[in-house]
Amino acid sequence: MAEKLRIEVPEFAVLTARLGVLMAIYETTSKVIDDRFALIPTERCSEILLGVLAQAQRMFPLVDVYAFHFLSNHLHLLIGAPTLTEKSAFLEWTLREISRRINKLLDRTGSLLEQNHCIQITTLEHALQRLRYIMGQATAQFLARHPAEDIFPSSTPCLLFGKAVEGVFQYANQEPMTLRVRVDRLPGLEELSVRDHRALMWTLADDLAAEARPRRKKAGVRIPAPEALRRIDPMTRPKERTRSPAPVVHGPPEHQEAWRALHAELRAAYTVSTRAYYAWQADPAQPMIPWPRHTLPPAFARPRRPRPGAA
Repeated sequence: MAEKLRIEVPEFAVLTARLGVLMAIYETTSKVIDDRFALIPTERCSEILLGVLAQAQRMFPLVDVYAFHFLSNHLHLLIGAPTLTEKSAFLEWTLREISRRINKLLDRTGSLLEQNHCIQITTLEHALQRLRYIMGQATAQFLARHPAEDIFPSSTPCLLFGKAVEGVFQYANQEPMTLRVRVDRLPGLEELSVRDHRALMWTLADDLAAEARPRRKKAGVRIPAPEALRRIDPMTRPKERTRSPAPVVHGPPEHQEAWRALHAELRAAYTVSTRAYYAWQADPAQPMIPWPRHTLPPAFARPRRPRPGAA
């Protein structure tokens, strides 16, 4: 059970601008099964993705969303959460609802998204780098010349133009709701005025376009028309699939070593607590040992959240 233990390093938490509380910052990536293009940026698909994210913010108000991008075969979220439990519940609900609703849209069943890969970010400089990385997804893959021309549902229109990013969410037998996704100010940028913050975002976007231009020309790739991207069969997949190894945290080498050391320590303690729990199940006279702090307890130990409006 402890092999895939999720932990957080509390020393890397930061004060957030919106709530003024300590939060850990994470980048989450979730890929579509077999790299299928199930998240094609049609109007209806984009409405669903943004609607689910906006509803998730209403259900989990303690979670910040600093940036996001939904490409055809995977998604990125840059979020802040005060606890592992809050982060896990937010991602569990969001990814589950995306899977359900996109499956219905495509008239398919089964798993849609692979297990999400969530990495803690340890410095504000690295957090800004990850925001830049997420903003440049379509540009880096030669699907747009500039982030401002990106047609995929993302936080970019809000960051660059201040535009509202809206989606549609609907529970069964209820009226659809048009909801706005809140794009929160990344910690470390609180002191910037609206004008200066937008200028910084444009600098990041312009740099991304400038970096991609010579690579695109060297590769001889033409930018596809938006309608061509929307006509792709959702059940197809890319010809080539490249994978780059992910670090344990987004931060300097010393932070990665600190994470590994803490993970080993917490994993050992977590194993002891889990074995004690199983012993207690067999014999209630046996003592229970609390799971260590800053780890994610088993699913059965996490309180479930009722759906808004449920009795």
